[in-house]
Amino acid sequence: MCGDRFYLPAAGIGKRRAAQGGSTIVFVLAGLLLLVGLGYFAYTKYGTPGSRHYAENILDRLTKQPHETPVFNQAVTINQLGYSYIEFKVPAKASGVQLHGTFTASGGADNAIEAYVFSENDYSNWQKRHDVSPYYTSGRVTMGKIDANLPAGPDSYYLVFNNKFSVLNPATVRVHAALTYYQ
Repeated sequence: MCGDRFYLPAAGIGKRRAAQGGSTIVFVLAGLLLLVGLGYFAYTKYGTPGSRHYAENILDRLTKQPHETPVFNQAVTINQLGYSYIEFKVPAKASGVQLHGTFTASGGADNAIEAYVFSENDYSNWQKRHDVSPYYTSGRVTMGKIDANLPAGPDSYYLVFNNKFSVLNPATVRVHAALTYYQ
């Protein structure tokens, strides 16, 4: 017995390889969990379509700076049977563009007003009473919340307050509106 050779069974080597394969699976699962977590973070931080901080794609959200530019922040008086507009421009290379804000009407017919957001072409067509596709329409209301998603890129738009339905009284509209975008 002294001097005899002693051999270890090969089973120990196989167990070590199985343990290495298990650690690969753990790393893959950890990587997938990390990707899901990052996606959830980007989704909750930068919103969904229609939310205030929405960008058109996740790359814009992560690589571009958010901007907010005031469009209008005062009261405007609109004559009976008339309307008033506020022109604003979207800058070049802007994405995730939104016009958001609030308005409150007093006077006019039943303290009501109609609000729209038009492209330049639709504004021209609306003036001529042609069919239009506004980015926002409030209906006839006393108070409203503006939340209009606009296309990326440079263009002119019009925030319109319509009092054409009021035959006797002018209306006063208090407006707070801002343009948000990524650039």
